[in-house]
Amino acid sequence: MTQTLQSEIDERAREIHTDRYSMSINEVVAMYQDGDLEIHPEFQRIFRWSLEQQSRLVESVFLGIPIPPVFVAQRTDGVWDVVDGVQRLSTLFRFMGVLKKDDGETDPPSPLDKGEYLTHLEGVIWDPSIELEESAGDSKLPLTSAQQRIFKRARLDFQIVQKESDDQAKFDLFQRLNSGTRLSEQEARNCLAVMLDADFYRWLNELASETTYNATVDITEKKEQEAYGVETVLRYLACARASMEELRKMGDFGEFLTAQMRNFIEDQSFDRAYERKRFEFTFSLIDEALGASAFKRYYPSDDRFAGAFSVSAFEAITSGIARNYDYWAGVPETERTEKVRECVKQVWQDSVFAARSGGGKSANRRIPYMVEVGEQVFGG
Repeated sequence: MTQTLQSEIDERAREIHTDRYSMSINEVVAMYQDGDLEIHPEFQRIFRWSLEQQSRLVESVFLGIPIPPVFVAQRTDGVWDVVDGVQRLSTLFRFMGVLKKDDGETDPPSPLDKGEYLTHLEGVIWDPSIELEESAGDSKLPLTSAQQRIFKRARLDFQIVQKESDDQAKFDLFQRLNSGTRLSEQEARNCLAVMLDADFYRWLNELASETTYNATVDITEKKEQEAYGVETVLRYLACARASMEELRKMGDFGEFLTAQMRNFIEDQSFDRAYERKRFEFTFSLIDEALGASAFKRYYPSDDRFAGAFSVSAFEAITSGIARNYDYWAGVPETERTEKVRECVKQVWQDSVFAARSGGGKSANRRIPYMVEVGEQVFGG
């Protein structure tokens, strides 16, 4: 047992190479402004702190209260990717008026709230020349030059995951470090996408913003906050593209979806333009046929769709059309709407769908059957 454990320790330890480094806030700002430190704007939206949290961090800097180390992953180009500590750094940079948004414009700060110990932090700003948020009140108290120098000289500790580390190590580290932040699985997956390919992450969000997609997929505000819209796009892509063998062997669905996303990013043959076209076609067709009722239960007794969003129906219907894309593209436009409606009704009345769908069915035991039913029903 001991030998087996030690061999695992030795093997896994070789996969993650780390180093420690300490520098002043002023030096960190310089790295950020020179492009040597990457704080993804996408991360900032996911992790945005309240003004109270931001004020408490600034208070900690002034009081010399230890701040947890920032974890960064060194890329092959030498740039440090922030893995954990996005909001700590974003807060400091925003307060100092140097944080940039997606469009390159400065992210305007707000005057601070009072601290737990430093009550006179209320209304404090870095410098009167900095543009503030529109909601900022009239009470603004700029720091003195001496206070600015003290702040800039405060030191931050960095833990560096070096470029020699295993590719998966960065994501594993991110998940462990952020396990207490109550991220949904998809929020963590979004962060992985940003770290691997920010363009892919933006592409996914563009699909999730499509009008016809949102018209047919019922996503509550809470689920949207947990990135459910993007997760459902990924679910569609996985069901539309994976082979039946892959689907039957998926195991844990969350891990399967993450692996599929990594494959979409790394596979040179993954054609984003084609997949966007197929996605838009699929959801336009569904929207025209059934709109907001598309993924709701069908009641044949009175020929109506009603109830809550059914993920089983979503998996069967969307994959069924997407996997038969060429067939449906060849159906005359005047016939598509009625044919889709009839196919959706057939899905709900299919014996396999009825037996394998619904609550209590784990994804890995459900999805292969949903895709199989959809592919057959929508196959023409």
